Order: sequence, then C-alpha cells, then structure tokens
Amino acid sequence: MPEMKHSPIENHPLSAARTQLGTARPRQGFTLVEMLLSIAIVSIVMVAMAEMLDAVLKNLSVAESRSSQFQESQAAFDSIIRRLSACEINPYYDFVYPGTPQDTSQVPIRYGLESDLHFICGPAAGPPGALIGGDNHPGHAIFFHGAYGFTDTSGLTEMGTLLNSWGYHLEFGDDAGTRADFLNAGNASPSKYRYRLKELQVPAELLQTYTAKLNEKTTEQDIYGWFRSGVNGGHSHTLAENIVALVITPLVTSQEGAPEKATELAPDYFYDTRAYQHNRGSQELMERTRHKLPPLVRITLVALSETSAQTLAETHGDNMPPLYPASLFTDVTKYESDLAALEANLVEQKLRYRVFTSTVRLRNSKWTSNP
Repeated sequence: MPEMKHSPIENHPLSAARTQLGTARPRQGFTLVEMLLSIAIVSIVMVAMAEMLDAVLKNLSVAESRSSQFQESQAAFDSIIRRLSACEINPYYDFVYPGTPQDTSQVPIRYGLESDLHFICGPAAGPPGALIGGDNHPGHAIFFHGAYGFTDTSGLTEMGTLLNSWGYHLEFGDDAGTRADFLNAGNASPSKYRYRLKELQVPAELLQTYTAKLNEKTTEQDIYGWFRSGVNGGHSHTLAENIVALVITPLVTSQEGAPEKATELAPDYFYDTRAYQHNRGSQELMERTRHKLPPLVRITLVALSETSAQTLAETHGDNMPPLYPASLFTDVTKYESDLAALEANLVEQKLRYRVFTSTVRLRNSKWTSNP
C-alpha cells in the first residue's frame, strides 16, 4: 500500500491556527433582557435629569420675576438717595432784630443763622402735623432744594446748576391722569388704584421760593406754600408704584461717629428748618434746627409686588387698603417695633413685599452740636 505524503503547507503552524479559528464558536451579543434593562436605566436617568433641569429653570424664572417686580422700587430708592444727598440750604449769618417778624427798624440784637431756602420732613397727613394733608397721603413726606439743573426751557438746559424745588411723598389713587384719553373715555378700561411714590420736580424757571420771601412769614400756611403749591399744581409725577410706606428719620452723629438716638433731632419724625417761625416744637429744638440740614437722614421704603397690589385692588376697589394704622411711625423710639408691626400685617395678608432702607449723609450739612 503506497505511503501517504503530506504537503509541507498542511504541516505549517499557521495552517493549524486557521483550522482552529474556523471551527471556534462565534461570540454572543447582549441578550434581550440586558438590552431592556439598559434602556430602562437610561430612561430613568434622563427623566431625573429633565426634572432637575425643569426645577432649576422654574427657580430661575421665579427669582427673575421677583427681582423684576422690585426693579422700579430699587431705582426709585436709589434716586431718592442721590437727590437727597445733594440737597442745599445755603445758610449765612445776618443781623437778628427784635420781634416776630423781625422789626428791621430796630437795633439788631445779635448775629444769627439765616437762609432763603427750606428743608422739611415729617408725617404727610398727620398726626401730629400734616405737611400735605388729605386721607390719600399715607406715610411721611420730605421737601427740599437742590442745584439739579432741571428745566423745561430748552435754552436753559446747558445750565446744570439751576436751583430746583424737590420732594417725595406717597399718594393713593387711580391712574386716570397718566393714561391715554381713549382709555378714560366711556370707561373703556378700568382705572388702576395703587399706592404710588410721587416725586416733586419744580423747574428752575417756576421756582417760587425766593419770591415767597419765607423769612417774613409767620404762619404754617405761608411757609409751606412753596411745596404745597407744587404738589397741587401738577409738578408731582409718579416715580414708582406699589410703595406703601415711606419713613424719613433725621439723625445726628455722636463724637465717636455712631448714630445717636433720633430723639436728638426729630422725636416725632418732624424736622423743619423754619420751625422757629411758627413755633413748632420746643424752643431748644427750634433753635437747634434753625436753617441747618440734619447730618444724616434714614430712608425706609416698603414696596409690594404687582400681584399683591392687584390682590388688594380686587378686595378694596377704589378704597385705600388699611395696611397699617396712622399711629405707626409717629414716635421715633418705636421705629423698629412699628416696622415689625407693618411687616407682620403684610405677612398676615399674604402679601409679597420688600423693605429698602439706607442712611444718607447730606454732604452740604454744616451741622454743629450747639445751636
């Protein structure tokens, strides 16, 4: 029987390897159960991430909404600080004659601090006094002068140091005076009743302070006429809506630089550089504040969100909502408790609000501790 011979190629090691590879079992992929489990896990993770992203976006939207609701109030607060810090009274020393009003035909008795301008703050409608009056003027009011350069005459716009009458007060009412006529005609659109922060701006060409000759006046009606006529004469415009409280507190600094009690200057929040002319307050306080700007003034604003203001409007209509009694913010020693009482009342009514407060240094104040 002939001998079988093998080809040298068949005896090669690589040939054996090819044979083994060709006969090996193929690798298995993922089973159906594994695929379904993977898909389920990925779906759960994606749902969780989507919910987290949705929550973050909602929180961001709420934060932006809250911030935008009080942007107008913040801008108004900054405007008050900027204007008030630059107010002026321009005091000077002059002869003081006997009598009230002074009898200039007599021999002068001494030198005294005088001014042709005026600075005053206190309760707008009382008690104990009333700078403006009326039931629709809650909170405090403040009126002063400053070289703000405001004018309605185009030829005077380049004169940036023109003197103006200025001030701030609150008012509750509708918006009929600021809307287009077609909205008011035939009650096409209901009026929007709101608390509003008003800014008094008297153009330089209409300034009445010097012509009023305040130094010759002896009654409150005559002395307060320069700002009351501006408020009633259409020179007050809305600076911000939904401001429900404005509190003005004159302060004085001690020798150490820390604020002293406000009772030093305004125990009832009332500060008038011309109080001596109409006998308002104690003799010591009248002389101490005579033609002197307070060194510091604390400004406090309480603002509501528009949604909260709308809720009040739906409940009270054209009646001013009783958010706090008139007895609040009449005694400066109770400032903290009065503010806490106001906040508690707003919380109880589920109203969203924000409190703005800052102490302003009047840079033109030449305050001295002695009269």
